[in-house]
Amino acid sequence: MTRRRILLKKLPVRFLRLLRQIGQLADSQGLPLHLVGGVVRDQLLKRRNWDLDLTVDGDGPAFARVVARNLHAGVVVYDRFATARLTLPDGTKIDIASTRRESYAEPAALPDVQPASLAEDLYRRDFTINAMALRLNAEQWGELYDPYGGERDLRARKLRVLHDRSFIDDPTRIFRAVRFAQRFGFRFEHATARLLEEAARSNQIARLSGPRLRNEILLLLAEPNPSRTVAELVRLNLLRFLHPRLRFGKGVAQVMERVPMAIGWWTRSFTPPLIETGVAMLMALLHESTMAVVDGVISRLMLSGEQAQKVRWAGRPLCSIARRLASAKLISPSSLHRLLIGLPNETHLLVLAQAMAEKDRAGLARTKKRLKVFVTQLRSHKPLLRGRDLMEIGLKSGPRLGKVLGLVADAQLDGLIKTKPQALVLARRLARNIHDGSSLNHR
Repeated sequence: MTRRRILLKKLPVRFLRLLRQIGQLADSQGLPLHLVGGVVRDQLLKRRNWDLDLTVDGDGPAFARVVARNLHAGVVVYDRFATARLTLPDGTKIDIASTRRESYAEPAALPDVQPASLAEDLYRRDFTINAMALRLNAEQWGELYDPYGGERDLRARKLRVLHDRSFIDDPTRIFRAVRFAQRFGFRFEHATARLLEEAARSNQIARLSGPRLRNEILLLLAEPNPSRTVAELVRLNLLRFLHPRLRFGKGVAQVMERVPMAIGWWTRSFTPPLIETGVAMLMALLHESTMAVVDGVISRLMLSGEQAQKVRWAGRPLCSIARRLASAKLISPSSLHRLLIGLPNETHLLVLAQAMAEKDRAGLARTKKRLKVFVTQLRSHKPLLRGRDLMEIGLKSGPRLGKVLGLVADAQLDGLIKTKPQALVLARRLARNIHDGSSLNHR
């Protein structure tokens, strides 16, 4: 068995069986079928990657429907691009596309596609290392097709574009070049480096839609060494396409370097982690920016409502929260709850990363302990009383009712009351105090 045939054996058994089954379906239709893209590259690099991208020399969407019927999968077809996405009952996703060539009406536009050979299909891709294919038909199972020297460039640890207009046709490749170079520790082939510099100096990126730019930025920021990756964006002066006043200073770099460590702690401490890594890193990048810059970036990237709500926290003075969490002073459970409730997990991570950057071991330990108490004990706090309970004892809806509810909730969090009858007794007393203007202190 050749080395190239052995490549596919490195995939998990369930994926191998799945690819064999799809290959048999392709044989029954008389269609050449290949596994393409990053998964082939990563098999050669001995890296984990289970993204199953298939290309068929024929009608890809029609073949996808055949596969969907046989595998009881859901299928979504994108006719404009001659592609389809299958979702299997176990959640596995498979992309199936026709081999095709692309043409661009203008730079940065979405491509027009036409049927083409496999060689032409691979030629439209971003880099040689992503322009390889593994055959999935039974007789040629596992044969590597590498017309542009992708395996050679992998061995040489080089990134090489396939043609001189690559970055102009699709400026998202500028960010992908930075991302792959940092991820794999590759250098740019000489002509590719020149083309990259020229493209970075142009304004082609400004023509990208918000969603396309957002996708590349969040993927880039989710890489293992985001601070180093952003430093390369700074070298190429690419942050200007997010906002002309966005800066990457020493303090931002220090916090960004520690966000992956904060995510590691969070993942080990809590299940499920529920973290958007790219969003957390974007918040770290913006945490010394003004709100005007933050809002400008949100607008340029056309972030979703939920993402925008999270990222706006980066423009707020989080240092005061970080200082409170790291402080040696005691913090009552109710005060800790008020300090952190309503903040997304990514904000907690940013505060933790700031504490890590301070290099105050005692302060960091207190920060971690208080975050753990909040997430595991206080965030799911269910108050003993609700507004309707207070209205039943005669309080009317309004500020007075809200104050009483808040003070009763504080007493509950601090362990001063434990039952609903105790809460009602306290509520009546607090209501009288508020009514006659006397002290509201329940302690």
